[in-house]
Amino acid sequence: MGLELARQMAGQGEVIITGRTNPKVDFAEFRELELTGGDLAVRIGEFVSSLPEVDTCIYAAGFYQGKSLTDLTDDQIETMLSVGARGLIYTVRELLKKQGKLGQLVTITSSSQYTPRPLETIYNFVKAGEAIFGAAVAQDERVGKVLVAAPSGMQTAFWREQPGKDTTEYMDPKWVAEQIIQAASGEYEYKEIRLLRGNPPTVLDVTNRT
Repeated sequence: MGLELARQMAGQGEVIITGRTNPKVDFAEFRELELTGGDLAVRIGEFVSSLPEVDTCIYAAGFYQGKSLTDLTDDQIETMLSVGARGLIYTVRELLKKQGKLGQLVTITSSSQYTPRPLETIYNFVKAGEAIFGAAVAQDERVGKVLVAAPSGMQTAFWREQPGKDTTEYMDPKWVAEQIIQAASGEYEYKEIRLLRGNPPTVLDVTNRT
């Protein structure tokens, strides 16, 4: 998802993508960043300090973890918390400390943000946390605008470690990225959208839900 968003943003300015593995693309610069392990805050601080000024930060890190709470090891829980929560928190904090401002934050959550599932307890936790974190950051006068985008299942490599998973009715990541880029454009302070599977798939703006 992050790679597809970067592809569609190419040409709008310098695009830098991060992750564990270099995708070797010609439309963006790759810089390695591992979100697991010790000293995460320090490593993200060093990473952010090496970047040029960032106007738009898109946080799309995530992975699937389908186990009951009692079947998860300490390391598995800590990994999910680091990738889904700590990484976002430290990245935004370091950008604001360095720059004093951030034009836009886009955080990609999931339908698990608002749909509790017994085998996704920690995933539910971090995705719901990402959403409320984005809403809170939107109230910071140093941040121009915030988009929280919660897509349902997509046909991405996210599911590669889930053999037998039927993704035939899942959404096309290119279409999802197009909707997110469109929603992120224009003037607003905070926006939350849900991208729902269906025939055709739909986009629901729930910014002002009660």
